[in-house]
Amino acid sequence: MGFNISGLAINKSYENDFEKLQEELGWNLEKQSEIDFETASSNWTEDGICDVYFSEKGTLLFIGMGMCAESWALKNNKTLTFALSETSMAFNINYCENGIEKRSIMEVNDERMQDEGEKLGIEDKSEDTSEIIWNQIEVVIGKRFWDIEPDEKAVRYVFSKAKIAEPKTETHYVKEDVKKETFLGSKKWWEFWK
Repeated sequence: MGFNISGLAINKSYENDFEKLQEELGWNLEKQSEIDFETASSNWTEDGICDVYFSEKGTLLFIGMGMCAESWALKNNKTLTFALSETSMAFNINYCENGIEKRSIMEVNDERMQDEGEKLGIEDKSEDTSEIIWNQIEVVIGKRFWDIEPDEKAVRYVFSKAKIAEPKTETHYVKEDVKKETFLGSKKWWEFWK
């Protein structure tokens, strides 16, 4: 079947300061329960759910793919917003440093719809776009995704009914707005993820 996950990786553990992270993202989350990493990282995170795993050096949030089309940037951190659907062969990567988008890739069925910014250090040793995502998660949270034990602790949150903020980022390169607007502006872009 393949992996179908999406979320946000941050290069800081917000385990003891989770309210601050919510404030910076403009999110309002309510804790639901403790879960394990296997549950948190399972395929197709439902809309309205935010499953969170804390490593020693990072935070990994699993959220619905609809929230991962644009960057979630933090002014004092490195962030990786990602969507990976191996069943649809659709991938989205937005990498930011200190609130500035540095790299953006959107690929569907081996066609790059968007490829902007400077290449990430791990791109040369990554065979394909999905591997770029796996490797960059490791760079950002300081732990290899595949080394996280399935029974490690994670926490399930639900988004409150309050309006969810939109991603805000700056870019240091000129975007190819035509391709992006054509792709994202179509109401059918979500179909690529299912």
